[in-house]
Amino acid sequence: MRIPEQILAECHAHGVEAYPEESCGFIVGNIDDAESLETVHPMRNIMNELHEEDPEQYPRTGRDGYMIDPREHMKLERSLKKEGKQIKVIYHSHPDVGAYFSAKDKEDALWNGNARYPGITFLVCATNQGKAGDAILADFNTTESDFDITEIPEITPVASSELLGGTFGVSGLLPTLDFIHEWKNGKTELEYGYFRFVPPKQVRTFQQQLAVRHQARHGLAYSSGRSSLLELLSYLQDSSLLTNLHLASSGTFITDALPSLEILPQSFNLNELPDAENFSANEGDVILIVSKNSIKFFRKNGEWLGKFKRLRVPVIVYEETASRFWQADIQYEWPIGLSYWIRGFTHTKSRYFDCGIAGGIILSNNDRQMAELLELRKKRGAVLSARNAELFCEKSSVNVENSKRTSEYSEEVETEHGCVHEEAVSKQLCAWENAAAGLLFPSGMSAIMVLMNLLLKKDKPRVIVIGLIYSETYSLLRDSGRTSNCDALFLGLQELERLSEVLTEDVGMVITETITNPLCGVPDLECIGKLANAHGVPFVVDNTLASPANCQPVFWGADYVIHSTTKYLSGSNDHAGGAILVKCPEKLNALKEFQHNWGLKISPLEAKVLRQRMHDFKERMQRFNENNEAVAYFLEAHPAVGRVYFASSQYDVSGSPTTKFLSGNGGVVSFVLKNDTEDNLQKFYDGEFTSILKAPTLGSNQTLVCPYSMLTHYHDSDEDLLEIELPRYLIRIASGSEKEIAPIIADLNSALARTTLKDN
Repeated sequence: MRIPEQILAECHAHGVEAYPEESCGFIVGNIDDAESLETVHPMRNIMNELHEEDPEQYPRTGRDGYMIDPREHMKLERSLKKEGKQIKVIYHSHPDVGAYFSAKDKEDALWNGNARYPGITFLVCATNQGKAGDAILADFNTTESDFDITEIPEITPVASSELLGGTFGVSGLLPTLDFIHEWKNGKTELEYGYFRFVPPKQVRTFQQQLAVRHQARHGLAYSSGRSSLLELLSYLQDSSLLTNLHLASSGTFITDALPSLEILPQSFNLNELPDAENFSANEGDVILIVSKNSIKFFRKNGEWLGKFKRLRVPVIVYEETASRFWQADIQYEWPIGLSYWIRGFTHTKSRYFDCGIAGGIILSNNDRQMAELLELRKKRGAVLSARNAELFCEKSSVNVENSKRTSEYSEEVETEHGCVHEEAVSKQLCAWENAAAGLLFPSGMSAIMVLMNLLLKKDKPRVIVIGLIYSETYSLLRDSGRTSNCDALFLGLQELERLSEVLTEDVGMVITETITNPLCGVPDLECIGKLANAHGVPFVVDNTLASPANCQPVFWGADYVIHSTTKYLSGSNDHAGGAILVKCPEKLNALKEFQHNWGLKISPLEAKVLRQRMHDFKERMQRFNENNEAVAYFLEAHPAVGRVYFASSQYDVSGSPTTKFLSGNGGVVSFVLKNDTEDNLQKFYDGEFTSILKAPTLGSNQTLVCPYSMLTHYHDSDEDLLEIELPRYLIRIASGSEKEIAPIIADLNSALARTTLKDN
């Protein structure tokens, strides 16, 4: 059966409208024409109501299940009979898990092994983060007594947005508000976006190459094989109420690393494999096999491995350094019973794990789980460097013996094995921050994730968040990995009088930002630091927006200082990295151990780029401060502007003496228009800018603008935004370090003038 494009688009649109819950309905056609598909009839999903009435019988909600309202169904059937029509297709959506015919879908579609609805085709439409994805058709095969699956690729075109930052750019440009709406509503995809959300082209290519080579439907690349394993174990741990890890490993890092995840594995011997029947999915059993040669293991133990398919017990095979990884003539068949295959790899001329060109990949045919892992990777930040991916793509496409190094980094990889650039960057950051020591990570979010893993434990699950923090940090605390089990308490900047009473023994950390994003509040670091230190609670400060040129949180009692080095420290939009700096040297040991055990080091290629970019950081930061102040004062004086948010704003309600903590305002200023409507926002944003770029990042040497809330909180309700005091049509200016500010002011003046023009 072929689904007409317009019909499919309507089904996708219903899924987007219902997101984050499942949509459901019917596609109807003429009784006398088997190929006729004419209209879509959306139905009401009553799963939430059933769950509320009887959660034991109906454990699923509308988020992960559907049931069509039987009254609506019967009413439609009666009307269709009169019109000579009939239901041909039953459709439903899968929010954030990909398009596949799940075990529950199959169970609902069968009755005693036969089709419950003979002649009916099932359509499953993926809705990924509120955007339409791919789809599948499931038709019952009477000969096989099973469903035949037909994949339908995404019908949305790929949007070609210009890349900001060149070959290894970290973000894409967003030209119009309609473009943003189409992207957020699943009508188009981004070719380029912020690197954690839209993987760089080099990473996407590499993932695809390895997935095809290993006969897997999905491949997700990470900063190392070890970080791949960390992300998968954290995901599985969080996905089940009970996780019993059964480990076959000897003499590896894993036994030392697992306690940091509060996992106590049960061990077994690879030479004496236990009976597969001893394991149970219902008991939360997970099998982890560490192998030096996974191909050899599959060949030797294929029959044993195959038994786990029926048992539905997850089986992970981990290979620290993939053997014969790069040969182009090797093709593998996906082993039956294998759930996840993790392979680590290093560049052939860079075998030193700690400082080498490393990477890792999770390969799997599990659609739902891999879709969820993809979303977690965006938040947790253990991303593969685009520079590393370029080298690996080069190596994977040809045989190792005959490969010619064409990359600009190939010669460097042969000659530079040490961590010289990483050490130099860490030393400089510590000098600027008055910190004792520091470590670099694959991204800023990776650094935050590491601290959450180290500080938030079962006996200390609470985290106190002060002020409106970066949206992904907020999301990580709420939704992903082991941190979803934490108890987050959010205090406004003006609620510090409550801090002393909530600093109880179960608090694992207090976190804030020196300048909050995007409302530019400045917390009273001295007050927070004194209280946290007095109670022995680790105080974590994200100093990205202020930068070490404007603030040194260690002076005010911060135990840990975080940076996204992608931003001001680099400024070039072509580097990815993060950093953690510590006040006391003894705090570095646990960080260093966690980083080493789980392979969460910055790429040496990224460290080298960062070191080069940092040479004029202080000079650039002075211009960031001056330009941002000029922009803020211009906006405050403009009659078309309703309210301005920046670190020294006259409207600041934090009550904090800004100049006490900051020697400069940083580079962010946000505002709302006086006529605060979407139409007016569109007039401002869609027009031509000659000196300002439209991109969703900050810390760029070039001034950037974006409709912040439309990007980060697009699907949030008005009530959600009101709770965090975030205007829906907020505009954020990320001032650059240009030597001439006049062209920037002229651009803003022209854009604001557009908002005051009356429509013809």
